[in-house]
Amino acid sequence: MDNNRNGFTLVEVMVVLIILALSFTVFLQALNTGKNVRVKSELRTVQSVLLNSIQNQIRSRRFDENSGPIWTNPGELGIDDGETTLTQFDDIDDFHLYTQEQIDDYSGFSISVEVTYADEQQGFNIPDHNAVTNFKRVSVTVSHGILPDVTDIMIISSGI
Repeated sequence: MDNNRNGFTLVEVMVVLIILALSFTVFLQALNTGKNVRVKSELRTVQSVLLNSIQNQIRSRRFDENSGPIWTNPGELGIDDGETTLTQFDDIDDFHLYTQEQIDDYSGFSISVEVTYADEQQGFNIPDHNAVTNFKRVSVTVSHGILPDVTDIMIISSGI
């Protein structure tokens, strides 16, 4: 009788199946990680586009309601009477304390803006809540539930 059989034993087949299952699991985890990175990257891109959009809207406005160097007092920064929508804002400080909790077509995102004066002697990154200067410090923050906030600060000059 010939004991030399051609084929695989049950143990060999099981070892191969276990190795294949582990390899497939690692492959699926890599795909899932790639998907998560892609989703966060897309959300971060939307966050950046929203930040850029609101900053462009702010930059397109006049420095101040007043046309001369007697600028709006710090305590009066914010929306002026009769300006109820973003399209009616006519100067930079109208955006002070502006918030948008729900953004059309971009659920989960929100925007907040703070406008103060800045003094070059104190450093532009230090908001000056008491003095009137020729520089406005505009801090724009775009938030999303699963991402860290993105904040950018613009220093805008009166041109004088």
